[in-house]
Amino acid sequence: MRELQEQLAALTCRNVGKTFPLQREGNVWRLMVGLPTVGKSFTALTDVSLSVPKGKIVGILGHNGAGKSTLLRVLGGVYQPTVGTISVEGSVCGLFEMGGTGNPHLTGREYAHRYFMLMGVPRDRHAALLEDIQEFSELGADFDRRVLTYSAGMAARLYFATATAIEYDVFLIDELLSVGDEHFQAKCWSRMRKLLLNGASGILVTHDWVATLRLCEYSHILKRGRIVDSGASDAVVVNYLGLPLPHGQTARFAEGTATEFRAISGHDATFRFEIEVDEPARVAFAYSIEMMRIGTGWEVLMIESNILVAEAAGRHEITLAIDKLPLVPGEYSINVALNRYQEGAVSTAESFDARGWTTGNGWKLEVGGAVASTAVNVAIDAAAW
Repeated sequence: MRELQEQLAALTCRNVGKTFPLQREGNVWRLMVGLPTVGKSFTALTDVSLSVPKGKIVGILGHNGAGKSTLLRVLGGVYQPTVGTISVEGSVCGLFEMGGTGNPHLTGREYAHRYFMLMGVPRDRHAALLEDIQEFSELGADFDRRVLTYSAGMAARLYFATATAIEYDVFLIDELLSVGDEHFQAKCWSRMRKLLLNGASGILVTHDWVATLRLCEYSHILKRGRIVDSGASDAVVVNYLGLPLPHGQTARFAEGTATEFRAISGHDATFRFEIEVDEPARVAFAYSIEMMRIGTGWEVLMIESNILVAEAAGRHEITLAIDKLPLVPGEYSINVALNRYQEGAVSTAESFDARGWTTGNGWKLEVGGAVASTAVNVAIDAAAW
């Protein structure tokens, strides 16, 4: 099975480590001939193994200093690994330190033209690609100005547009999609999704967990140069965030409440939740139904909050009724919470208990049947037992 996975991998990294010498004297020639360095050193990566399936982007989450950028540069061939092996199928584009090798005295057009020459792009393709870069970067007449006159944002737009104008097999991305204003970031996401749909693969290293949910089905957490967690991106993000669970005092969802629900698209759906209230308190119920979409992240499809469901102590049942469920067939997350009721809901309420994907204890909803297109009518009942 492992051999089959590696055959289908665009990039494979096995037991990779990277050590940097802190003492230069006597180490330069050792590095050149592949001998181990002597003296003090710093280990940036230790025993890193991962695989990127063809047509997928894998996320690497980590805080500053975790070794993310070092890993990307090792994978991109900027640094040679001290130990371990790396194999890549196809062409590679490193979306990091873009423009670092360019001459700032070149115009934007000249920079892009030189980039294509270095990448071996046939000359007969240059004109169309240059037109695409000028349009995507929104530089207009500034495309023919020298890069040294650009603002940081203008330069970032030029470098991103140039690097992604050509379709590569593997993209190595370092915090790139956060450049520019909101409008340009949306364009970056759109272009990366298009590349994915065309079969591109890659690695995204970032501390932005939202970015991994948008692009990556599978992610890792890198901490002090080691991979400490791996799995589906939503589960890895939960570990990365480490959000505390609500205390469950005063009110909580009862033990034994169902954690998986089923419904039919276009049919009336009823979901029941049992809660326990320890003392007289105004308890409010909130819920959302969300779906994980690669390229978008968690998309909220239905939501309602601050619904008064209990005031007396005891065991209560909450019934969520949705007429003609409009959700298309698929798997969803039901996120629910019990909060202190807020008159007018103008401030953040005290949270008693919650179930959701962000805390790793969410409940699943599986919807079957045909696609529905009707409106939604939600009614909530709270009947004391």
